[in-house]
Amino acid sequence: MRWATAVRTAEHVAERCAHVAAQPPGIVRLRVLEAWLWGPLLGPPAEEVPDDGGVGVALVCDADPVECAWGTAPPGAGQWLAASGLAKRPVRLVFRPAGRPVGNHAVTGPVRLWTVDGGPEAGVLEALRAGEGAGLRPPRPAPEVLRAQLEQELVASLAAVRRASGDFAAHRWAPGSPLARADALAAAVAGHLELLDALGR
Repeated sequence: MRWATAVRTAEHVAERCAHVAAQPPGIVRLRVLEAWLWGPLLGPPAEEVPDDGGVGVALVCDADPVECAWGTAPPGAGQWLAASGLAKRPVRLVFRPAGRPVGNHAVTGPVRLWTVDGGPEAGVLEALRAGEGAGLRPPRPAPEVLRAQLEQELVASLAAVRRASGDFAAHRWAPGSPLARADALAAAVAGHLELLDALGR
């Protein structure tokens, strides 16, 4: 996508986060507290930004870390995505649990774009429009700090794999399609393997 389109997409993310947050309590179960931008849009300006992952957004939500393990979607995520319409946008969305670091091996140098209490970060959007997003990135964590974090994420990820595996086995022959549970298991396993690879590097 064009650079200007990618910037408008980031603006749209903030708008849609605010839209869902304004819904009455109980309408959307999952509560997203913050949205953080990451990916090539925070790099030097370019003619084009990759459609796949060019605009990365980490959604910080009020889910348990095990329910929000790397690569997985917490309960209520589907409802939130449907209400926001962001599942149909050229955005790579990842869910992160509140109270834990937003960045990791994949979400590098994230910058806060929106908060439920403060709304959009005007300075961030201005910097993006000016092609100066790279200057907003925080320093990369020290290798030992990142490794300790990934080891903590790996514990939550393994618990997520076990839970998804047990859920799939328990309901495999239940009425209805098992695809949703199979997809959840596949996502948990893929996230776990990605963390293992990151720790191996």
